[in-house]
Amino acid sequence: MKCVKCKKEIGNDELFCGYCGTNQAKFSKYLENVSKKIHKEQDKDYNNRVSMAENKLKELETAREKEIETITKNRWQNCGSAPFEYNMTEGKIKINDNLHIFSDVKGAEVVKEDSFKTITTSTGKTKKHVSLGKAVVGGALLGPAGAIAGGVMGKNTSSGKSVSNEVPMCNFIGVNVDINGFFIQIPVLNQNVEQSSPIYNERLEEAQNIVSKLQQLSTTKVPSSFLKPEEEQSVLDYDAKIDEAKNELQKTIDDKPNYEIPESYFK
Repeated sequence: MKCVKCKKEIGNDELFCGYCGTNQAKFSKYLENVSKKIHKEQDKDYNNRVSMAENKLKELETAREKEIETITKNRWQNCGSAPFEYNMTEGKIKINDNLHIFSDVKGAEVVKEDSFKTITTSTGKTKKHVSLGKAVVGGALLGPAGAIAGGVMGKNTSSGKSVSNEVPMCNFIGVNVDINGFFIQIPVLNQNVEQSSPIYNERLEEAQNIVSKLQQLSTTKVPSSFLKPEEEQSVLDYDAKIDEAKNELQKTIDDKPNYEIPESYFK
């Protein structure tokens, strides 16, 4: 056999090397401990390098997904807070989370439901109660925005020492959309507000804008082709970086640790 230290040939039963005098059993145990130490250090370094390569790849993949989400989100526009969005890139509209294409729109009109609130004042005391008037539906079918029919006018009535005031109210504002013969309603206002309030005017204007936008979209040609979000250049740039990161990870995995004991431990 060979000496565990100087590597020279010695007898199989020799406890000590006749050349360097090394105790074979003790030095073998020493080398075993050294080997364990080297394995531990090398494995730790190897695992750290693999982990770093994996994290880099994961970060790029996450960034790519976020880029796709951003592109997808930015393609959709709205006319306010109502559940209505349109996508000029893809020729689509979204109503109440349901998708349709521009050419599906056959008509649209503003719809309103009005009422009135009666306030009675008598000898310094005020009594209030709400009375419902008839529902009023108005608007123009794919016509100019702002054509709203109906509405309840306020009036004052006096009898003796009491005065009654009727305040015009609105319970609902929406847009009825004809989608290939089926009507879908877009709610814009769904609460009881005075018609003189800013929120009433804002929601009514929003409904008119939606009708106007639907009129425009219904005559807009649906794109025959368009880039998918994952085909946009910013996403393709991430694809190239991800491929590079995958190659780096594989190289790191293939670069196995070297467990050889350095010569310095044999001196």
